[in-house]
Amino acid sequence: MGEYIEQRNRDFMAAYRREMRAMFAKGEEMNVERIIARVVEQEAPGYYVSYRYARRAVGDLMERGVIDRYDGGLRRHSRRDMMIEIGRKCAERMRERGMGLGQALTDVLVSERASSFFMTRAYARQLFYRMGKNRKIK
Repeated sequence: MGEYIEQRNRDFMAAYRREMRAMFAKGEEMNVERIIARVVEQEAPGYYVSYRYARRAVGDLMERGVIDRYDGGLRRHSRRDMMIEIGRKCAERMRERGMGLGQALTDVLVSERASSFFMTRAYARQLFYRMGKNRKIK
């Protein structure tokens, strides 16, 4: 999962900037907390997880029946919830298109957007300040 963190961080900051510009254009009051709250609830461009990690995690959840049994809402901030979401999409493809798990997982990871960035507001705040601190001033 580590190799995708940098891309997720860049996408998060791009979403932050887009949300900030949208709020400014609407004349809304802006502050870091309000912008972060909106960004963490938005869809993310992808899942930021390797095929290998997702195959192991989703396969395990399917084998234990968690994907089918889990009827609660996803919290949208834990890695487990992300794997359940991926697993549900894979199970749907496996049923509808007759794919195996490997092919369904590849299809989901390549073509699907994630329902959120799967991070807490506290983590998003830390990420925002860390990314801002590491920016090079030109």
